[in-house]
Amino acid sequence: MGFKGCRSKTIMRSVRAPLGAVLAAFLLGAVLLSAVLLSACLLAASGSATAAESADLSRINRQIPALVQDGETKKAERLAKRYVAETAKIYGEKSAEYATALTWLGWVYRKDQRYDAATPLLAKALAIRQRRLGPDHALVATSLYNLAGLYEDQGRDAKAAKLIARAEAIKTKLAGVGDLETVPRRIVELSRAGKEDAALQLGHRYLTLAKERYGADQPRLVSALIELAFLYESAGRIDEAEALLKQALAIEEKTYGTESLEAAEGLDRLARLYQSQGREKDAEPLLKRVLAIRKAQLERGDELVIETLYALAGLYEAQGLQQNAEDLYAEAAALQKDQPRMRAAFRAEQPSYAVVKAYYATDRKNTGADDPAEIYGGDRGPLVFGEVEVSIPRDHRMGEVETPSIWRLEWCNDPERFVVLLDVDETGKQRFFDAVAKRVESAPGKSAFIFVHGYNVAFVDAARRTAQMAYDLGFAGAPVFYSWPSQARYAAYKVDETNAEWSRHDFQNFLRDFAARSKAEHIYLIAHSMGTRVLTGALKELFLEEPQLRDRFDEIILAAPDIDADTFRRDIAPKILAGKRRATLYASSGDYALMASKSFAGYRRAGDTAGGITIVPGIDTIDASTTSTDFVGHSYYADSESVLGDLRDLILQGKRAESRTRLEPVVTDTGRYWTFDGEDDAPTP
Repeated sequence: MGFKGCRSKTIMRSVRAPLGAVLAAFLLGAVLLSAVLLSACLLAASGSATAAESADLSRINRQIPALVQDGETKKAERLAKRYVAETAKIYGEKSAEYATALTWLGWVYRKDQRYDAATPLLAKALAIRQRRLGPDHALVATSLYNLAGLYEDQGRDAKAAKLIARAEAIKTKLAGVGDLETVPRRIVELSRAGKEDAALQLGHRYLTLAKERYGADQPRLVSALIELAFLYESAGRIDEAEALLKQALAIEEKTYGTESLEAAEGLDRLARLYQSQGREKDAEPLLKRVLAIRKAQLERGDELVIETLYALAGLYEAQGLQQNAEDLYAEAAALQKDQPRMRAAFRAEQPSYAVVKAYYATDRKNTGADDPAEIYGGDRGPLVFGEVEVSIPRDHRMGEVETPSIWRLEWCNDPERFVVLLDVDETGKQRFFDAVAKRVESAPGKSAFIFVHGYNVAFVDAARRTAQMAYDLGFAGAPVFYSWPSQARYAAYKVDETNAEWSRHDFQNFLRDFAARSKAEHIYLIAHSMGTRVLTGALKELFLEEPQLRDRFDEIILAAPDIDADTFRRDIAPKILAGKRRATLYASSGDYALMASKSFAGYRRAGDTAGGITIVPGIDTIDASTTSTDFVGHSYYADSESVLGDLRDLILQGKRAESRTRLEPVVTDTGRYWTFDGEDDAPTP
């Protein structure tokens, strides 16, 4: 079933990312503030330090983390102590710069696991900043995060959580003070972290601030109204969202005129909200007005005209008015033929995007929908097989799954700009394995990977992520994904947990068939989050019944495994590992879904580094806490260029951790694990 242009049925969609990613963005700003601006400001204020002295401190600031990364902890400690002494001499022991120096020394102690020495230093730095800068300063929040991280290292999670809550409160307060332009970014951060109530509260604050600055009926108020409407729609409060969008439309019509393009945008937003709620009769007259305005105001064949034709056609189709829909599809196609740049429903002869074919097995129920993104929902179904085609834009950035943004009023899934699920073809089991075998045999190395997605993931997103990984890895073999019936909702953790357990049997049978029929000489198994339960549960039973199949799988890769850490060590790892076969585990301390899991289960997860690293013989554990993340849920394994590069070395080059240049070993009393070279967790002074 193919993709038919821009036929979005939803006005707004919530986007989330790991808490670690949210904190990282904030802390980066704090680093820049303290390491660059703070020294300059204090120097000017005090008049007591020379430019040479300031430059010398700046050099020390840069040298400390470099020494630690080179394993020169003692040298780093001596330099950090010198930094403390120099700042005390130049600025005094009550200065904010002195607090920064204490933070560096505390960080060195923390890296050396000398927690008793680190704690008073970081606590003193926090106290100084609170006295000198005030309780709600951004650097106070930074110190709170630093101290919280130290507590988490020691397993003192409750104490860390209180500090993080205080830091979050400061961030929220700062977002509403002075700089109105920073508030939308903060709303996005809260939404991505799954903090809908806090985001909604800030949305109201944003609207209040905008009214105070611009007035109650001014056009610059529209963006704040749309932001708040988005939050209400995401929370299922449709009536409030509708009222705000009507208010925004009224302002646009009053300011620009009822036949203006701005008014058309307001009508379009409201129509799509109605359409998402099945209110086609309410949406239809609005979309007709949008189409009339855009045809009158824009050139023939303009993208907005074509997009509106598709939207109205989709609405007719939803009402069973097939002829009306086909007439509009035909009109859109005719306009597209006159344009050099083709859009989503029709392939240009030389499109400016790549098309990646991937293969799937799923035990989701087929919904019967025509839209590829909606063919499989969250209900359980029989195990079926098929193929998908996914677009990758030519200007694609490694690690990203480019997606339309509500904030930029991007409603259309344009494959030249975004990663789009273009086509889904449910082929049947025989055709599936014939196609996979053909792809495998045509590829160097005769390889395949099977990806099992995690919690809070829809079929469409699993398909897009699989294609992105294959493309970014340069994987020439067969990319395959297994999609179990996740509800793709943040609040449905327990339902996902039940369905993951239910899918194990189907996935076990699929693995057995794949090993026998794919003709792959090298098979890599990649699972993420709750998907690791599906994978490891299936492998335990499969290897128990057919031990010879252990050798059919080259590598087991577990990303942020949502599995009880003790259970993983005792019951799972020994049963899925044997002989020379090894596994790789990517873990993180900033994974919000694992934090949510821990709140349900009460115990640390194997993929969570807070409170300790999961180290098991035969498994290369890699701490990915410091890698960049930006994806729905907690998918640092495919969002970070560092992790992708490491996966490339592992899968394409067959290198073990000790041979991969991006990694550095960390030796502890319980064993060895790995961190990313050059991305170690330097402090946020």
